[in-house]
Amino acid sequence: MSPPASRAGFIRGTARIMSEENSGKVEWSEKHWKEMLVKQRVFLWLDDTLDKLADWIGLEPGMTAIDAGCGLGYLGYTFWKYIGKNGRYFGVDMSSQLLQDARAGAAEWAKGGETHFMTGDVYRLPFPDNFADIVMCQTLLMHLKEPREALAEMLRMARPGAPIVCNEPDNLSSMLMNDYSSMPEPEIEEKLLFSKVAIICNEGRIKLGRGDLRIGARVPLLMSKLGMTDIETRLNDRVYFAQPPYDSPAQQYHLKEVREQLEKENTPEGEEKREFFRSRLREEFQAGGGDPKDFERFEAITDKRIAEHTPMKLQQIENNEYYFCHGVMFYIIRGRKPL
Repeated sequence: MSPPASRAGFIRGTARIMSEENSGKVEWSEKHWKEMLVKQRVFLWLDDTLDKLADWIGLEPGMTAIDAGCGLGYLGYTFWKYIGKNGRYFGVDMSSQLLQDARAGAAEWAKGGETHFMTGDVYRLPFPDNFADIVMCQTLLMHLKEPREALAEMLRMARPGAPIVCNEPDNLSSMLMNDYSSMPEPEIEEKLLFSKVAIICNEGRIKLGRGDLRIGARVPLLMSKLGMTDIETRLNDRVYFAQPPYDSPAQQYHLKEVREQLEKENTPEGEEKREFFRSRLREEFQAGGGDPKDFERFEAITDKRIAEHTPMKLQQIENNEYYFCHGVMFYIIRGRKPL
C-alpha cells in the first residue's frame, strides 16, 4: 500500500479505487492495476509488526493456508517464514496472468513446503468444508459487491477453531485525513470539495457494485453476524514519511516513487494514467448523485495544483527540503470458526 491520498493529491490517490468494472471484473494484470499490486506492498509492514501479528493470529509451521484473491501471492510471501516449513499455501485468483507470475515468484521464496495457485471465484472457492488451518485475504473485500458472501465462503473452508484473517483498509478515512507535508496547504474550500468528492464517489462505487472503501471498519461486524468467535482487530502501524536526509530504505524508496511519478506527470504517459483513473472516478461521482459542476471544479483545481506543484516538489526534492508524514487506516481483522 503506497502512501494514502491527501486531499491535494486526490486524483493520484484514486490508485486505491480498484474495483469491479460495471460490465465485469478488472483485469488485474493490466499495466496500471498490476503496477499498484506491486508498488503498494513495498515496505507495507514493519518486521516486528509481522512477528507480533503471526503470534496473535497463531501461525505455526506446517499449516494449510488458503489466500482468497491472492494476486501475485503477496500473503504467501509475507507469512511463509511462519507457516512454510512443511506447510501448504493455496492461492486463488480470477486472473490467470497474475497466477502465472505468482507461480514464478513462489519458486524464489517458497522453500520447504508446498505452494499451489489456481483460478477461482471468491464466492465459490474450490476446496471442501473444514479444509484449511487458516483462510486469509488482503484488499479483497473492499472490491466486492457482496463481501459478506465471500466471508461466508472463507468461513466454510476453515477448520473448527481456525482463524480467518482479513487485511482490509478504510481508505475513505485515509483520504479524509489532514496529512502534513512541505507543500502549500490547500484552501479550506478546496479541502471541503475534495472531501465531498471522495464521499460521493464512494457512495457511487457502492451503487455500481464496485465495493466499499470503508470496508476495513465493517469487517468485524460482518464476522460477528456470520457467527465467528474471538473477533479482534489491529491496525498496521506503518507511518509513511520522508524527511532529510532520507536515511532509511523505506524513505528512499518512497522518495524515489514520488520523484518518478512527478517526472511522468506532464508526459503523455502520465496524462493517460491520470485520465484512466479520473474516468472511473467520474463514473462513481455520477452514480453517487454528485453535482457535475462540483466535479468540474474538482478537476480544474486538481489540474492547477499538478501544474504548479510538480516543479515545486521536484525542486524541494533536489534541495533536500521535501517532507511528508501521514498514516493509513489499514485493519487486520481476525475471527475464528466456532468449535
